[in-house]
Amino acid sequence: MAPDSASCEQEQLAKRSRPAGDLECYAEAVADLLTDLWQGKMSADEDLCLFDGQVIWHDSLLPEEPLSGQEQLKGLVDFIRGAMPDLSLTLQRPLHVGEQGVVLGYWKASGTHTGTLGPSLPPSGAKASWAGSVVIRTEPALAEPSQPGGKEQAVGPTPGDEDGGVASGAVKGQLLGRTVWWSWDPIFLFRELGWKGHILAAGDAETAATAVAAPTPPAEGDLAMRTAKEARDAYATEAEAAGAATAVVAAAGVAAARFAESPEAQAAAQAANRAVVEMYFHTYNTGHYAVLDHIVHPEYQYDGLLDLCGRRGREAMAAMMEGWRDCVPDMAIGHELLAAVGNDKVTFRWVIRGTHSTPDSKLLGVVANGAPLLVRGVTTLTLRGGRIARKVSHANAAYTLQQLGAAIHPVIPLPAGAGKKGVKQPE
Repeated sequence: MAPDSASCEQEQLAKRSRPAGDLECYAEAVADLLTDLWQGKMSADEDLCLFDGQVIWHDSLLPEEPLSGQEQLKGLVDFIRGAMPDLSLTLQRPLHVGEQGVVLGYWKASGTHTGTLGPSLPPSGAKASWAGSVVIRTEPALAEPSQPGGKEQAVGPTPGDEDGGVASGAVKGQLLGRTVWWSWDPIFLFRELGWKGHILAAGDAETAATAVAAPTPPAEGDLAMRTAKEARDAYATEAEAAGAATAVVAAAGVAAARFAESPEAQAAAQAANRAVVEMYFHTYNTGHYAVLDHIVHPEYQYDGLLDLCGRRGREAMAAMMEGWRDCVPDMAIGHELLAAVGNDKVTFRWVIRGTHSTPDSKLLGVVANGAPLLVRGVTTLTLRGGRIARKVSHANAAYTLQQLGAAIHPVIPLPAGAGKKGVKQPE
């Protein structure tokens, strides 16, 4: 006999409240929680028990406005579900776990656009689907003693601050999601919903792209720019870099074969994979393309926005790097997160700064006009035998087009309180 609705509700609550003291258990539990959250199966006052009370949520829909706290996250979900009440989301199981307490997953969503997704996207009735990735950085919850010398207690939100503290009822050692990167390219969804801010033709008199303020210069010690400089300065010549790449790939291949032998072997293999990805950043920042002969698998494929015309292997990666570097000669690409996941993946949040200034060059179909750029995204590279075999990347192309002066990004209202807490990029 089918369980009654009360029993179902209790079962869902128990599922989301299960202890998550190790990363594999956390990954299983958070996949359930995220699915229920986006599908509207959680009550408005229900605590997101697997996330910190002040969780930082980076969503590609709001490229420059990270959300802070569970209430803002719930506000974003409610906003999107208001536009698509039948929203359905599935996560590819199992989620992947890695170093630094990182969890990686891929998701797909669909829904019918019957409500307003901001003033730029009124109801269209369109059935839409979109996809992306989620990266969660976890840390164990800490407990506070009830009094000096007393027993430790679970930490709840700070009184008077609904967003404060760790998740209500969290116990010491329980893993909590502190930072989340919910990454996708909204341009595909915007187009399905009838977005009119597509690339504008030169001299288009009907709709002129809105002016965009120049990106704020990086602060001193900016993490992304620091990692870009480190990658650029790692090797003085292309020959030196290519020689290093040969050694790095060989070490990664040997380490991968020993991954399952011990925790030490696992850590060594993950460190070796990260070393290969550092060569990727060196190449992007220098144009030392001889490195690609060593770090790119012959069957390498790219999954993302750009059309590489069926290219695979070294040719595909070189085409993408050259496409950016040729258009943005002062380009610097660094990372704000770099973590090995499992025995074959490295995931990172990248940041590009530069100026689209090469005369007559086209970036995303837009002719150079001197536009300054600040572009962020999340990429996961899969390695095979120490070489990069696949790239899955997400960034908000509509926002990039707006910076290039070629499109108008839809206006997306922020959840209440968003953008007021001075959220810093991760160190």
